[in-house]
Amino acid sequence: MTRDVLTTTLAALSAELADAKSQASSLNIQMAKLRAARREAFYEEQEQPENAGRLQQLSAHVGPLNERRKQLAALQERLGRIGQALASDKTAWEAERATYESVVGILGRVERQIAAPVVAEPVPEPETDERAAKPTTLLSVAGRAILDARKAALNPGDKKASRYEERLETSFAAFLDVVGDKPLSYYLPLHMQDFATALARVPTNRTKFKIFDGLSLKEMGEKNANLPLDQRKPCLAETTVASSLSEVKNIWSRVAAGVPGLRDMAAYRVTMPKDAEASIDREPLAVNSVNIWFRDAALPKRMKKPHKAWLPLVGYLTGMRLAELVYLQKTDIVDIEGNQIFDLRRPLLIKGEEIDRPLKTKTSKRIVAIHPLLHECGFVDYAKNVRTPDGFVFGHFQNADDPPDAAGKQMANWMQDLGIHERQRQVFHSLRHSAKDWFRDHVGERLADKQCGHALNGVSARYGAKILKPAEVRKIMAMPAPEDVDFSPFLAM
Repeated sequence: MTRDVLTTTLAALSAELADAKSQASSLNIQMAKLRAARREAFYEEQEQPENAGRLQQLSAHVGPLNERRKQLAALQERLGRIGQALASDKTAWEAERATYESVVGILGRVERQIAAPVVAEPVPEPETDERAAKPTTLLSVAGRAILDARKAALNPGDKKASRYEERLETSFAAFLDVVGDKPLSYYLPLHMQDFATALARVPTNRTKFKIFDGLSLKEMGEKNANLPLDQRKPCLAETTVASSLSEVKNIWSRVAAGVPGLRDMAAYRVTMPKDAEASIDREPLAVNSVNIWFRDAALPKRMKKPHKAWLPLVGYLTGMRLAELVYLQKTDIVDIEGNQIFDLRRPLLIKGEEIDRPLKTKTSKRIVAIHPLLHECGFVDYAKNVRTPDGFVFGHFQNADDPPDAAGKQMANWMQDLGIHERQRQVFHSLRHSAKDWFRDHVGERLADKQCGHALNGVSARYGAKILKPAEVRKIMAMPAPEDVDFSPFLAM
């Protein structure tokens, strides 16, 4: 290799390497952008699996960089041959040494910048809450996290769930039973219709019939639907089906809020199945039935069980729910400006410990005016002097696992014995309807709502005191006795 050839070759290499060095800066910027895009694509795939593939597309851009690396390897080989030629010509080596070392240095820097193997940067896993759900998470797992969080918020430390929490649990379990426990991405809005259709065929009081033992809800519905008409059991009511749908939609909405891309089942309009029993509106208890009940309640044999005998009278004259009555304590009888009332805002006192009073709604936390008839019939004296554990006025029911349920069953059986019970239409709760009419007729809608613990309707109605004021208590106490209702059996005791 002559001196002129060496000089020309080195000059060409220098120019080529200078161009490569120029490209290196641009390629470094491209590489940085590529790394950032790959990192963004990684996180996007974690949150939106339907966009999978973008990371793979970005990785395809690594190819040109590998091609550039091959070109630099070829330059390295050519430069090596020139070095061998220079080594055999000491004079030429000394003359061109500076140029050669310059070329080698440039090549080394360019190699380090461009030709290094492209290795995908490790992308750190995003920090997530252990409860975070994905489209692949089972509904049972995601829903359980929602239910547990809700229960902890509403009833911290309380092992007994509220009635609404129990309905949520029951409805959620029913949906899993009917539709199945699947990944969240599986569910379609149409599954809400499937759930309603299957639920509408489920027999009410199904646990009382052996033919349904061991069957799932869906199987019970199918079995019941296939029975001859004269053997078919009454199915769940429309209100029960609608309530279960509402509760499942509630849970789904909360689950879907944390998992993008899920279908909107909550907005799906379900057609009420024909198999569901038509809803029955409760009515005020007929006056004749009230009189039959009061006469029986005031009998000496009934008064041997005062926890039971007093309930119809107090329910009628206060408008309180049965579940509110069974948790009434004698310490709830307090004085407001000379008038005694039931204060349902107070916590329960059980073995010296304060416990939240189980109430149905926020507006249930109220004061209840005590009509003079409750004094005249002797109930207030009985309640103030009752001797039961923790002072419960209807303490006998506290021995049951579910006091309101136990009281409800006893009241239903009693009404059936008297012939005044009509399924869902004429029940103990009908006394609350009777009371509402009585209050409404004499003190108006607003005071009737405040006495019974019903929500005040409208912005204007919600302005002002939400509980009865002393003057309003006096108005209720001044009401005349309900028309045609005979209280004489109690007054004669």
